[in-house]
Amino acid sequence: MTDNYADNMTRNASESLDDQFDIMTENIGYLLHPSIVAALPANPRIADIATGTGRFLLRLRELYPNAILEGSDISSALYPPLSELPPNMTLTVLDIKKPVPEELHGKFDVVHVRMLVAGMLSKDWAPAVNNLSRMLKPGGFLQWEEGDFVGLKHLRGGVDSQVETLRFMGRAFFNALRESFSYGWNTLPGHMQAAGLDPVLKDIVSSDRVPETREKSTINSIQPVFKWARLMTERGAPGAMTSEEIERLEKKAYEEIRSGSYVRYDIYVICGRRPL
Repeated sequence: MTDNYADNMTRNASESLDDQFDIMTENIGYLLHPSIVAALPANPRIADIATGTGRFLLRLRELYPNAILEGSDISSALYPPLSELPPNMTLTVLDIKKPVPEELHGKFDVVHVRMLVAGMLSKDWAPAVNNLSRMLKPGGFLQWEEGDFVGLKHLRGGVDSQVETLRFMGRAFFNALRESFSYGWNTLPGHMQAAGLDPVLKDIVSSDRVPETREKSTINSIQPVFKWARLMTERGAPGAMTSEEIERLEKKAYEEIRSGSYVRYDIYVICGRRPL
């Protein structure tokens, strides 16, 4: 199966992904939606999809030390060594675009997903939601977080702040992944309802709800843009920039961030519950 993420991005940025997770979590304000927390058993079984470095499960373990935690991803490239995992946490390989194994059906109190947009096409969302919904116990929850990058803006923080390079690179990146970015955040509620989840809740928060995170969020968000630009240059993609152009633009982008310019987009948290 085509890996849309690998076509446009790289899989060796564990520190950047962990930073992204922590920044987004700080702005969301929770790991699990309060309605989920209120309904969880004392020792829940929780799955994290596209787990990457396992950051979500490792942080969740601080809140639920006796939970059974199972992470999965289409690739194990970012997994920490098994010897470093806590005894109640396991990591496996799973492609959610394919039907999940029957032994995973009806197994979990929570299935969690975050930021799969770069790896998804429009046709992938509904089957993925159907597949993950089958993993829920009766009364279990699917929680999925995505960003609205269609509405992403680069804004100046000060009167003299410069923002042109950030906007230029942001547009180039968006145009390259336009199909992926146009779905998910706005279609997940309908897909969850079609999969039989009820109720379906939606929580929307700004990526800079906590103003102190603006600079580090903007730095974190521009890093994959320049990694993408370099990847396109390495592959000789049509219209790719030269290495010299990328170096010049990257230097200018960081100058703009230091001048006070920052990124803002909406984060969507969509939660659906399997009926009892």
